[in-house]
Amino acid sequence: MALSGAPQTRNWNVSKDQNPNREKARAIRARQRVIGRELRRMYDGVAQEPVPEEFMDLLKKMDSQDDTSGKKS
Repeated sequence: MALSGAPQTRNWNVSKDQNPNREKARAIRARQRVIGRELRRMYDGVAQEPVPEEFMDLLKKMDSQDDTSGKKS
């Protein structure tokens, strides 16, 4: 395969004008960050609450059933 001695040029320049979706994507990411921050603020207290004892008992029963039947998660 013979290659030409002429230099190859490619248009790799990407400016903001060539990518009109960049600002839209930036706005979407900013909105998602705000929503995430607010959800964490709202539910942080719930996440810090202890697991109810009844639920822990149920989990222990399920674990012991898995151990006796030979299932491994």
